[in-house]
Amino acid sequence: MPKNEKISHSGIVESAENGHIRVKILQASACSSCQAKAMCASAESKEKIIDVWNDPRSYTLGEEVTVCGSMSMGRNAVVLAFVIPLVLMVLWLVAALQLLSLSETWAVLGLLVLLGIYYAVLSAFRERLSRSFSFWIERND
Repeated sequence: MPKNEKISHSGIVESAENGHIRVKILQASACSSCQAKAMCASAESKEKIIDVWNDPRSYTLGEEVTVCGSMSMGRNAVVLAFVIPLVLMVLWLVAALQLLSLSETWAVLGLLVLLGIYYAVLSAFRERLSRSFSFWIERND
């Protein structure tokens, strides 16, 4: 896969057993590499654990690796997490306020219920989604 078609993060193997590898990555904000980050309150970074399944190669605890995912996987995640809910919100609010003539309070309450249902459905299909959002590991050379 061409380099510009994948997302990659350096990480450290936290555990590896039976084809299931857990890699700890440091997810940094865009300004975390700035020279002035020590004096800036907006620079932040978080540790994340990425699960990689069905990798037959053996890795050792503490080994430095690169976790990769495809750009299309990232785009699909953005669509599911942000674009579809935004479209649902706009459509619901237009329908509730214009077509159903609901008050703003009821429209917003209905919106919260709609978003709750949407994210509950996403959660219910977590197993199926995890198959389409799979990561792989590359050894650091």
